[in-house]
Amino acid sequence: MGLKQKFTLVIRRVRGIMQLGRRGYSFRDAPSIRGKVYVNHFGELIIGKRFSMVGRPWHSQLTVDKGAKLEFGSNVFINAGCGIAATKSIRIGNDVRIGPRTSIMDSDYHRLDADTNYSDLSKPVTIGNNVWIGTRCTILAGVTIGDGAVIAAGSTVIRDIPANTVAGGTPAKVIRQLNIPEGWVRG
Repeated sequence: MGLKQKFTLVIRRVRGIMQLGRRGYSFRDAPSIRGKVYVNHFGELIIGKRFSMVGRPWHSQLTVDKGAKLEFGSNVFINAGCGIAATKSIRIGNDVRIGPRTSIMDSDYHRLDADTNYSDLSKPVTIGNNVWIGTRCTILAGVTIGDGAVIAAGSTVIRDIPANTVAGGTPAKVIRQLNIPEGWVRG
């Protein structure tokens, strides 16, 4: 690795620490941020080791409302133009890859009729370990995506996706089962 590459890596990690905070891990494991990433956190934001987020060429945003929790595991990569907004709880596991322009929300944010309570609009979102979410996906409130799953590009996930499957479409449906050996991590 050349001097310029090392300098660039240090800058990304310093920006990550400045925006996301020093979480008690080594500098090598510190979060890395490239480009414009907006962080609005009034609730609890937990970042795992080797977290990486891109905000170029499109800005990315993390939002955690008061009383909410947004948790990322280790070795998570979030590509450009993503928006993740927690009003209650979003948990993203280890070794997760999220493609560009993806939205993950745990709330519908508005009532459709007078009978809906505001407290019913938010439902937790859980994304398992070793998950790959393609470009321009939308993950909506109350969804659980199982370990090892792949969400095809352009999908809208409105219900749970089982582990080790490929799902796609609007709304996303299981397309096929995947053969993932124990301990294998997507690169």
